[in-house]
Amino acid sequence: MKTASDGSTGAPRPEPVGVVLAGGSSRRMGRDKTLLAAGGESLPATAARRLAAVCAEVAVADRGRGLLPGLPSLPDGPGRGPAAGILGGAAAYPGRRLLVLACDLPRVPEALLAALVRPPKTDWVVPRWREGVEPLCALYGPAALAALGRRVARGLFALHELAEEDLAVRILEEVEIARFGDPGEIFLNLNAPEDWERYVASDSISRRKS
Repeated sequence: MKTASDGSTGAPRPEPVGVVLAGGSSRRMGRDKTLLAAGGESLPATAARRLAAVCAEVAVADRGRGLLPGLPSLPDGPGRGPAAGILGGAAAYPGRRLLVLACDLPRVPEALLAALVRPPKTDWVVPRWREGVEPLCALYGPAALAALGRRVARGLFALHELAEEDLAVRILEEVEIARFGDPGEIFLNLNAPEDWERYVASDSISRRKS
């Protein structure tokens, strides 16, 4: 891993494509997370809306299921799990940077997504907090996507281990993330039924206060 600076020089590159990761099996949840909705909006729709505030193009890596009409629906690439969804995005948009957001991270604010795309000469920009790095809310440049493809070809699917590759990596540390809210709330991951119940209850309270 090489540390990247915030400086930017040279010709501008194309804006990143926002990619909603919505192809998981939802085994722990016990039902398809992509069909869950709060406040009248499904989890993939929430992620797409937030990505659209930062990216001019948004697509959904949903194994080609067409979850969100009007947005490109991407089949999986090689591998399995989130890596397959990300590589599906890389195949659909060769040479482009991908701003990835998993649909089961519904509290990631638009301002944090904007912070991830700010440094243009970085291969991988990823938040890190007390639970470790969060590669399901991260910016993947072409070099990072190529490295991920090589790792998957070797049977290595763990996204966080991309930091082991020879990439220019920028880590958004917890002190930076805290400018956008409590990292524990921002990265609330809806894996199990109790996570969903907590999210729906707190979302209902927030709507009543607003």
